[in-house]
Amino acid sequence: MQKLSLSVVFITVSLAGCDLDGSGSSSSSSNSSSSSVAVEMEGKFPTGLSVASPLQRSSSATTASRMLNRTASDAKYSMEAISTEIEAVSASASAFSSKFDISHFFTDVGSAECFGPAVPYANHPDGTAGNSGTLPSGDVGIWTETNGSTNEACAAAELNAQMRGAANRTFMSMMSFAGLLAVARLDGVSLPTAGGTPVDLSSSLSSRMPSSISVTTAQLSQSSAGVWSYTLEFEYTDSTPPTGATTPQTIGLRMEHTPGSSSTAYEGVIQYQMDDYYSPSGNCTADTHGGANITHNGSLHYKRNGDNIVTQHRYGNLCGHDQTNFSEAITGKTLQHLSPTSAWDNNFSILTAEFDRTDRSGSYAYTWQAGFGDGSSRILFVGLNSGGNDGESYYGYGDSVNASTSGDITGLYCNWAGPGTHTLHAYAQRQFLSYSSSSNQYELSSSASSNIRYAPTTSCLYETEVTGNEFRYDRDIDSVLTDETDVTALVYSSGSAPTGYNDLDLMSPTIGSTTYTSIMDAIVNGRHFSKPTYP
Repeated sequence: MQKLSLSVVFITVSLAGCDLDGSGSSSSSSNSSSSSVAVEMEGKFPTGLSVASPLQRSSSATTASRMLNRTASDAKYSMEAISTEIEAVSASASAFSSKFDISHFFTDVGSAECFGPAVPYANHPDGTAGNSGTLPSGDVGIWTETNGSTNEACAAAELNAQMRGAANRTFMSMMSFAGLLAVARLDGVSLPTAGGTPVDLSSSLSSRMPSSISVTTAQLSQSSAGVWSYTLEFEYTDSTPPTGATTPQTIGLRMEHTPGSSSTAYEGVIQYQMDDYYSPSGNCTADTHGGANITHNGSLHYKRNGDNIVTQHRYGNLCGHDQTNFSEAITGKTLQHLSPTSAWDNNFSILTAEFDRTDRSGSYAYTWQAGFGDGSSRILFVGLNSGGNDGESYYGYGDSVNASTSGDITGLYCNWAGPGTHTLHAYAQRQFLSYSSSSNQYELSSSASSNIRYAPTTSCLYETEVTGNEFRYDRDIDSVLTDETDVTALVYSSGSAPTGYNDLDLMSPTIGSTTYTSIMDAIVNGRHFSKPTYP
């Protein structure tokens, strides 16, 4: 298992017209039945909830289960495909049995090819003469305008790639909650009344699970105030565990759902935790095999009012099994948010989103950090205009998540881990995104759509060659330096590059004739990005 950086994917529960038997077909009777189920679900479950990478689309009928099993670089999970899967489960216990897949809880993720590649270099100007090495993966931000051989804008590709792990975990969590309602309905088990005795569905759920899963808790309850609580716990026995891993592994899922004045007004919290094995061990103490037991922790606070949805999802990786850090209070809720201030070790991410569920227009702020001790986090903003077909993205560094969850971009490190002292500059990378219906991807409409170029030096510039000690770095990410030249290496102060050479091309606090107080001020007031607010 590799290092994980996670967030959330579109999940929609819209029960009308679903496939009751999981066969891929529907009839008038199934439409009638599923419509009935939709009515039954209102007030008990977050129907119509969408929490998402807004830049992932698919016109394919490929099921979410198949798409979620693709590699990080080509995952094409979309709102529509995931919705279809959950719809079937919500109405049919047999569909739950056929679609429940424990592997979704244990998923590797990675960055897009264009984002943060490892960059070999020689003769770095901030180091001693004759030095060579490799800038670590994840540190150079948006390195090429588009992803691989596609026309997909790198910012879009990276956001989509980062989503894969959370897509799997959140998708299967929601499917499991929907499965509880399905097995109760199909087995004729009455749902709990307000303030009544919780309903135990362990037996009903166990009979639909594979032999590798032991259901220890499956419970539904409703408080006297009408708040619905879902509690699930599994023990999973892996028949072929990685060397060093222990099994069985515990998976715990919880949801607290508070209905509002209508079926489109509600608020709630989801928590998930999964025991896993992390190799290499990262920031955890390594065992004799070089790996470590870890626990995935994730929490989602959601709020819907009509078509407006505001969410915040958090993910953290804790050392050891059966570890949790759900300790940050959420006003009016029993379940709590995952706290970034302590306990986590490998990777923490936060996605805050405020958007219109009909077209995904709105604002998204995704923050991630590789280790608790890192002094800064990485931040990617996306703002989509009305209609959802174009918008703008911004990438830079911000405060560490353990110090602040504000998610403000404070600047860019052009040389985060290379020779010399890294320095924060008041820059950000920017890409304007336009949706292409032919590719189902967000692309760049022109060369002016992207401001990403810099030299990986402390100053962000490389303007003077030293004969016999020329700085070369892997600009085209082909893992060799022999094809790099002064044209690909040199980066001049903006407006000073000789013909045929490259200027520094990053977003700065100066836009037109106005110089803003900071790069964040320029993003918000100069480029009019509306930062999403916490629910």
